[in-house]
Amino acid sequence: MRCGPHRWRTSTSPESELKARTGGCTPLLTAYLPHRQRGGEAMDEFGILTRFRGVAVHDGLMLYQDFGRNHARCNAHHLRELVAAGEAFPEHTWPRIAMKTLEQLNTAAHTARDAGLDAIPAHIVDPLISRFVRTVHLGLLLHPPDRGRKQSKTRNLLVRLRDYQHQVLLFARNLTVPFTSNQAERDLRMIKAQLKISGGWRTRHGAQAWLRVRGYISTARKNSLHIHYRPA
Repeated sequence: MRCGPHRWRTSTSPESELKARTGGCTPLLTAYLPHRQRGGEAMDEFGILTRFRGVAVHDGLMLYQDFGRNHARCNAHHLRELVAAGEAFPEHTWPRIAMKTLEQLNTAAHTARDAGLDAIPAHIVDPLISRFVRTVHLGLLLHPPDRGRKQSKTRNLLVRLRDYQHQVLLFARNLTVPFTSNQAERDLRMIKAQLKISGGWRTRHGAQAWLRVRGYISTARKNSLHIHYRPA
């Protein structure tokens, strides 16, 4: 499962309390929920992560950690942050090495799946993971904590890559786990387009109805069904 809440605002009704949308998807299913909040209350009402027993791939929002133990981090986010770190510190090589290693692991995962393997061969995955871990540790040495002050974005990135290493690299150890949560981003694209065109919804009921239809259309297309298909 790939899941992630995304912020949205309504401009058609200033008094509206609708502020957030939550989306969850698999390769065959899509579901959306409008809610006033982005936090745990929305997750509880959505009712998916509270009962989900698979692996939830997300952007690392901390509230997800309250829902089960099977999580993976979206590496598209990490790659973007590593690019920014490399631009901020062009004299450092660790951002480029970390990016290259993640990309090599992703390629190795695709190759293993295409070959019908259950896992990346150990002689390939172990050296790459070891290099990634060493690279993160090097980055932490070059960006020590700034005591008594807010930490830099680069330092925070490195701490996350270290502390949530299992979630960051789960895609390389479990071939059923995708490298990114891009499927969720694609499933939210039409909602973002709707918001740009009309600005939002006047009522919660209207938002629920529109998102329910969008979820049905997305699910039908994933299953190669016509959107007018009626289940028996």
